[in-house]
Amino acid sequence: MLKDEINPYIKLVSIQMELGIKLRGYIPKIAALTDQQSIDFYRRLSHSLTVSIRITLCDKSLSQSEIINRVKWLNEIGHRAITKIDLRPYDAEDTKEFFDMIYDYIEKNDNIIGQLEHCFVKSFNCLSS
Repeated sequence: MLKDEINPYIKLVSIQMELGIKLRGYIPKIAALTDQQSIDFYRRLSHSLTVSIRITLCDKSLSQSEIINRVKWLNEIGHRAITKIDLRPYDAEDTKEFFDMIYDYIEKNDNIIGQLEHCFVKSFNCLSS
């Protein structure tokens, strides 16, 4: 019984470490952006999260409660990304706090990891195109 109780915790720690390696790598990249590039990044991230929410809402393979829970956390991250558009100056500490908030939401539903990874990759790729 105790072993079963530990497994979800181990899974969460493993997911956080894996995600941490991937997403934390964005902190110095975001901190190195110009103000205009930061605005563009957060604007694209907000848009990508909105699209991700719409995809989640249409996913017939998910239960209604899972849809609502994922949408809640993706929407909250989207709101925070939107507020970052008006924040100046951008710095690494502020960006780290943004990622700490994201990790808090991932702890509430780790099923959003794949969507977040896609949103970050897409948003960053748009900067270089």
